[in-house]
Amino acid sequence: MKTSMKLILGLLFTALSLQSFAQKPEPVYSVQRQMHNSEWYKQQAKAWKQEIDKGTKDKMAWVYWFVAKRNIERYILHKVYGDKMEGNYLISCDEIVKLAEKAIPNSFELYYIKATVGSDKSETMDEYVMKAQALSPYNQLLLPFLIDYYLFRNDKTNLELTCKKWFESNEIPQELLITAYNNLISLEPNAILIVNGYNDKYPSWVLQNSQNLRPDVLVLHLSTAQSNDTYRENVFKENGISQMVIKKRNPNDTIYDPESDVLNHLITKVKNRPIYFSTYSDFQLYRDFKDKMYFVGLSLKYSEQPFDNIAVIRNNVENKYMLDFLKHSFYYSYAQGAINDMNNRYIPVFLKLSEHYQASGETKKAQEIKELAKTIAETGGKSKYWTQYFEK
Repeated sequence: MKTSMKLILGLLFTALSLQSFAQKPEPVYSVQRQMHNSEWYKQQAKAWKQEIDKGTKDKMAWVYWFVAKRNIERYILHKVYGDKMEGNYLISCDEIVKLAEKAIPNSFELYYIKATVGSDKSETMDEYVMKAQALSPYNQLLLPFLIDYYLFRNDKTNLELTCKKWFESNEIPQELLITAYNNLISLEPNAILIVNGYNDKYPSWVLQNSQNLRPDVLVLHLSTAQSNDTYRENVFKENGISQMVIKKRNPNDTIYDPESDVLNHLITKVKNRPIYFSTYSDFQLYRDFKDKMYFVGLSLKYSEQPFDNIAVIRNNVENKYMLDFLKHSFYYSYAQGAINDMNNRYIPVFLKLSEHYQASGETKKAQEIKELAKTIAETGGKSKYWTQYFEK
């Protein structure tokens, strides 16, 4: 009986300990840097709301609560629970903003939260970005907003300064910077590199503007060029690209309109600059041109004529890419999820190259590149991918 009671008490203590641990408040970052499951975000939203209810003086508690709820709302739980979420810690982001306006008025944290909400409404975001900047200049949280702010205004002086501040902050993981370096350094002179994600645009812009790396390359963010007339018009004018008009269409209209497609415009109008498309972007964005897209490593090159793209991949991997960071890592980064996601994109590169090495009788090189791919796959949770393609 005593043994049973001890066992029950032990299990109860363990359960309570685990519950307490699960609810311990931790910094919550955007999904571009760190991705957790839905339960983790729910626990963090609850934990930070509890800290606020206890009267914490840490204004970042409001940011972490807001970001946790935003991640739930935009990326996780709405896909499962819809509008059925319950709990005072899972109120809407707009309601959190209203509470924050009363609790932390005129603070950097409030303006950062409002700028994040305003990122869906560009006419309000700028005001809050500048207010936040005035209170805490070049705060790490604000840096991507500032880059967009100055980029859209073609303010090169402040854009360069902001990129330098971001580079010096060490907030961008070195793996993301090295991958951006590898991609940029492998492109032909005066190339246009089309990107469409967070972690392939900002590291590239930061390197270009802080380290003067490949300033000849136009790194164009496709969806922004599609939706933001000012950004597109400034970039096109500066690079001698003919202007275009994006036709406004009904959201329910699924008919493809090539006249309103930026990628189509670039391919048909730009004949004096090679065009590349980052492999970190969704295939669907260039599906209409897939037969003329050639895999060359971390990018695909658009070409009207076939060419030996395997030779280009080999040259990039052997002579241009920095790859030692893929073999070993001696530090922990809170952004390990983002790092793994970026690193996993090297696996198809190494698959193509290993096939080439094997076919040309270079078995040692084939084995070495396979081992490197395996290391990446195991670290990034893609072991099944490695087994499927390398051990078929």
